[in-house]
Amino acid sequence: MDTPDMFIRAADWAHARDFGCPAGLALRRVLLELTGPPRLGACTLDGPVPLPDWPVRAVTVRWPVTTTAVDVVLLLHPGPLPAAVRARLAAGPQHFLVVPALPAELPEVPLLDVRTRLLAGELHALAARHPSVARELLAIAGRPVVAGTRPRVAVIGPDPGDVDLPGMEIVAADPHVDAVLAVAPAGGWTTADHPTLRDAAHRAGRLVSTAPLPADVPGTVVRPGQPPVDAVRHALTLPAALPPPRPGAWLRAAEQLERRRRLLIDAASHAELPALARRHGLVPARPPAMWEVLAQALFLAAAAALTLGRAAWFLGPVPGLLAGTVAGLVAGGLRWRTGRREARRAWLRQETARLLRTPPAEATWLRRQLAKET
Repeated sequence: MDTPDMFIRAADWAHARDFGCPAGLALRRVLLELTGPPRLGACTLDGPVPLPDWPVRAVTVRWPVTTTAVDVVLLLHPGPLPAAVRARLAAGPQHFLVVPALPAELPEVPLLDVRTRLLAGELHALAARHPSVARELLAIAGRPVVAGTRPRVAVIGPDPGDVDLPGMEIVAADPHVDAVLAVAPAGGWTTADHPTLRDAAHRAGRLVSTAPLPADVPGTVVRPGQPPVDAVRHALTLPAALPPPRPGAWLRAAEQLERRRRLLIDAASHAELPALARRHGLVPARPPAMWEVLAQALFLAAAAALTLGRAAWFLGPVPGLLAGTVAGLVAGGLRWRTGRREARRAWLRQETARLLRTPPAEATWLRRQLAKET
C-alpha cells in the first residue's frame, strides 16, 4: 500500500521546520493521528452506539459528527434520511456508512482516501491559523479532494419539459434527492401548486424555482437570463437546513472570523492585496503612480550633477562631466528607490485600512441572523 504524496510532502515540510515552530508541531500531531490504527465510530441520529470488539480504535461520536478525530462513521438508520442528514453525509470529510444495524464483521473502507481528505482539511485549517506559512501549507494540500458522486436532482412542474443539467443525475419519483428544480408554467405558480412546493422544500431542503416562490416557501429563484443548472449548482453549495442559532457560539465564531481576517490582511504582501480585495467584494485599487517619484528623482539627479560637475570643473571638462554624471546617477537612483518604496508602503497602508473597514461577509451574516432571532 503506497503512501499518498500529500502525506510525504507534509512530513517533509514538518521535518524541515525550525524547532518550536507552532505550525510544524501541529502538523506533526495531525500526521501522528492519521498514521495510526483506523478510527471508527457508530451512532444514530439520537446518540452514540458502542462498537463490537473490532481491531480498530473506537471513537464515541454523536450526530452530526463534527469531530475530525474519526475516519469512518457507521450511521444506524433503517429508513429514509432527511435532507439535512444527506447533506451532512455528502460534506464529509469522514467516510459515512449508512446501515440499518451494526454489521457482524468490520466493513471495508477506503482508509487512504478518507485520511487524505482529512489531511487536506487539516492543512487548510492550519493555513487559516498560521497565515505566515499559509501559502506553503495550501500548496501541500493541493486542490480540494471531493467525492465523485453526482448530485441527484428531481425536476417537477406541470410541464417541466426536457431540462439539461450537466454533471447531475435527474431522478423521478424519488423524494430522497439533493435538490429539486421546480419548472413553473408561463403564468407562474398558482395556489394549487403551493402544497407541492412546500413538500419539495421540506423533503429535499434545497428548492430551485424558475419563478418567484410563495413567501412561506424557502428556496432559490433562477435569475433572468441565468441557466437553471447554474442556479442548481449554487443551491447545492448551500446547507440543506440551517442549524438552530446558538448566540454564544455564533458570536465567538464571528469574532474568530474577524481576527483571522485581520491576520490574513496583515500578513498579505503587495501582490496579494488585489486578490483579498476581490474576495471582500471590492474593486482592487490601482497601484501607486510613480510619476511624482520619477520627477523628484530626475530633479535631484540634475541638481546633483550640476552642483558636483561645477565643483569639479576646475580639474577639466572630462573630470567635471564624469563627476556630475556619477553624482546624478547616485542621487537620482537613491531617490527613485526610496521614493518607490515609500509610495508602495503608503499604498499598502491605505489598501489595508480599506479592507479592514469592510466587515467580513461570513461574520456579518452570523451577526445578522442573531439579530433576527433576538
